[in-house]
Amino acid sequence: MVQERIVWKLRGLAAIELDDMRLPKKQIMVSRSFGRLTYSPDDLREAIRTHASRAGEKLRKKGSITSAVMVFIRTNHFRTDLPQYNHRTVVTLERFTDDCRELVAATIQGLIKLYRKGFGYHKVGVMLLDLSPKMNRQLTLTETPQTEAEAKRSEQLMATVDKLNRELGRGTVQLGLPRTGSAWSLRSEHRAPHYTTSWKELLIIKLFQRERFSINGYKRYGLALTKKLW
Repeated sequence: MVQERIVWKLRGLAAIELDDMRLPKKQIMVSRSFGRLTYSPDDLREAIRTHASRAGEKLRKKGSITSAVMVFIRTNHFRTDLPQYNHRTVVTLERFTDDCRELVAATIQGLIKLYRKGFGYHKVGVMLLDLSPKMNRQLTLTETPQTEAEAKRSEQLMATVDKLNRELGRGTVQLGLPRTGSAWSLRSEHRAPHYTTSWKELLIIKLFQRERFSINGYKRYGLALTKKLW
């Protein structure tokens, strides 16, 4: 087969057809390792809430909806000196949705089912399953009915949240405020400065000029700050 393709290429003919069609995603996953181990369910709840909101944002950007979410939780398998725990569960939604409120509620339900005391957790994550295009959605026999007004209000609310976060920065509007210094936050000890994306981290340029002065009859030269630019 390989030799046949080489012969076709030498003759100037295409041996492998290019496929530019991108298949729609069937899953969306958001997860992140913690900055340090945590035994607190509050840290896990904050992390899973943030991941579910981020997954919903990606879902709406793709113009898709989901009918189930998978929640997984695990300890650090490299810490062999500590008890290990690794488990996951799937929560079925009442109906197809892209609303962050419903996604967060489902993921919290899954986290409550998975959580066990006595373990130092290192990572949690959310995966949206069974995705389908929102424009071609079909109702199911077991789907909880939703009025047209409720659907429109949900769509407008999520569109407003996405617009504010897009124009004013991610995290401007979110479900619940995360605590500062929580265990699930990244440490970022060796992160490079955001010179081009953050006003607080803009590079400071200082201009100096050479000046001559005298000390004990000897001429000396030094640098004097004339202006600081941002």
